[in-house]
Amino acid sequence: MSTTGRILAAVAGLLSIAACADSSPLAPTRFAPAGPSPGITASAVTWANQVTGVTADGAQYAIFVPNGWNGDVVFYAHGIIPPLAPVGFPGSGDWDDAGAIRDGLGQLGFAVAYSTFSENGYAIKDGIQRTHELRGIFISKIGRPHRSFLVGHSLGAQVSQALAELHPDQYAGALAMCGVLGGTKLETDYIAHVRTLFDFFYPGVLPGSTMEMPIVVTDPTTQIAPPVLAAIGSDPTGFMYIASEGNVQLAGTNPQEWATSLIYALGYQAIGVNDLLSRTHGHILFDNQSTVYHSPLFPAAFNTFLNASISRYTATDDALAWLDNNYEPTGTLLIPMITFHKTRDRLVPYRHEAAYLAKVSAAGQTGNLLQRSQDSFGHCDLGVSEILSNFQDLVGWVNTGIKPDA
Repeated sequence: MSTTGRILAAVAGLLSIAACADSSPLAPTRFAPAGPSPGITASAVTWANQVTGVTADGAQYAIFVPNGWNGDVVFYAHGIIPPLAPVGFPGSGDWDDAGAIRDGLGQLGFAVAYSTFSENGYAIKDGIQRTHELRGIFISKIGRPHRSFLVGHSLGAQVSQALAELHPDQYAGALAMCGVLGGTKLETDYIAHVRTLFDFFYPGVLPGSTMEMPIVVTDPTTQIAPPVLAAIGSDPTGFMYIASEGNVQLAGTNPQEWATSLIYALGYQAIGVNDLLSRTHGHILFDNQSTVYHSPLFPAAFNTFLNASISRYTATDDALAWLDNNYEPTGTLLIPMITFHKTRDRLVPYRHEAAYLAKVSAAGQTGNLLQRSQDSFGHCDLGVSEILSNFQDLVGWVNTGIKPDA
């Protein structure tokens, strides 16, 4: 049997078992369905001052000042929340560990402030505005801090990145984790390539298409994962192609991880495409007219056939302009930033780090960028102790001017 044949057999065996199981180990377990709006997580820290409120734009905010405050404040930006979920603070079981991070920062003497933003979905512009707005709220409610730091996860890491680039005079340093740091277009292209290839190999399995979702999807775990698993379990050929295709490169080192990454990409396409289209006035923001799809595991003739047959999309100029404005990094990084990313991130590919490094290098600012990684599979579940350790290294860097080791 050829190498490709052995891989196909192994994948088929694993996925057929998984697809028939009552509780599949490949199904994502941390999608956030649109449930009740979570409140502020109970704290394990005794705070000298807690302030909550609502801005004119409808964003809720919360400020926590610990006993023994050191005079510095951390502005925290949360990750993406499904567009149909109620606007609310990060929940106690969310993958960002926002409550535990807040408490850990408080124990270190830092005040913490965060916002719900005024809307959900890919609200990067609103996230930038609402997080930056917290500075003025903090000053009016608490007083002017000695220094301000930025911390964010996923979409919130992109918020932190943008504020660090746009307002380096107002922030001392940033910690950006599992972030969309290579830009919104890099992320939306990844998701769209996955869906376009999936539809080529498994037509009709999922509703809609790459740039259309005709049904309401609130829980991909039940609405998207089962048909995907059944399809790739029945015929793993397409799955193998998608996992190895050069524009996709699903995160993982084994079929289970690749399948989980596939489900996450398809799940977020399902819950997010209509939100994105609403921001571009229904205009197409994905363009694969010149994309050459290729898998080294398949013969050249098949790659040629696929490229001649696959669905093609043409983005409009205004939709591309929206992507550029929401948010394409400049690389002009004038304050210290530490990034922290899993090498096998199932939702925001690790290659975002290389893309951002290229931008920062072109701007001549690599002295202000320290990129760290965790060799594991997942997304944003980085561990509170490691997150706090990275934050302390950031503060030490700001204090001394000496860049920590990678």
